[in-house]
Formats: sequence, structure tokens, C-alpha cells
Amino acid sequence: MLAKNVTGLNHIALQVSSLDEGLRFFRDLLGFKIKLDFEYRGLRIVNLRAGKVEIEMWERADKPAVRPEKAMQGQGVNHIAIGVKDIDHVIEVLQSEGYVLATDIYEPTRGIREVVVFGPDHIEVQFVEENVPLLIWRALTGDFKNG
Repeated sequence: MLAKNVTGLNHIALQVSSLDEGLRFFRDLLGFKIKLDFEYRGLRIVNLRAGKVEIEMWERADKPAVRPEKAMQGQGVNHIAIGVKDIDHVIEVLQSEGYVLATDIYEPTRGIREVVVFGPDHIEVQFVEENVPLLIWRALTGDFKNG
């Protein structure tokens, strides 16, 4: 058993059709910082980091990263989720930059608000805002009901 050896998720790898567009979204809009920028097997690979989330990204225009017809069918990555402090502000900025919402803001349970945005190459990026004090209170009181 390897459980004692696993330290957690290391990174998410995204193959995009435009590295410039990927960098505009993750670096310029979301504030991810470049950790590595290197060439490997003829590809420019960029690793970006924000908090504990690391994304490895490279450009392959001849092979799209996500095909819309495969969405929600279980093949490949369905979406990536990023924690945020102010989901309303995130939506405002992304929409002003021309990104389209895949969903309206929804609240799967009290204390959590989420929205999904179509990012580069139509990759679904979910933003999650957690009201930590409310979630702690709910856990302490056993209040796990939705609504």
C-alpha cells in the first residue's frame, strides 16, 4: 500500500491550442505565477502556481485539449476547480474579458457558492467560494442539510 508515501496532488496538466491564451487566462487574469518555463521534446512547457494549485501547460494546436462532445462523458479531465475569495468579482472580471459562463452561480450547500466558466479551449474552470466560518459552524453543530 502506498498511502503513506502519497503527499497529494502535484499538478494538473493541460494541453491547449494556444499557450498565449492559456497564459492570458491563468497568469494574467487569475494571477498564477510562472514556476517553470522550459522546452521538452520540442514543446514549450510552462508550470504555473497559485497557492497549492499547480498547472502544467503546453501548446499543441493539432490536438485539442478538450473536445466539447466528450464533456460530461467521463473521458479525460471534466473540469478544474479553483478556490476564490470573491466569486462575484471573479465573474465580473472574466466576463469583461469575454469569457462565457457555463453556469450561473449556484450554491450546492449553504456556505459554498460555485460557478463554471469556459476557459481556454472551452476547458471548464469551476470557481469555488467557501464561507469557512459557516462551514465550520455547520460541521460543529451537525447541520449538514442543504439550503
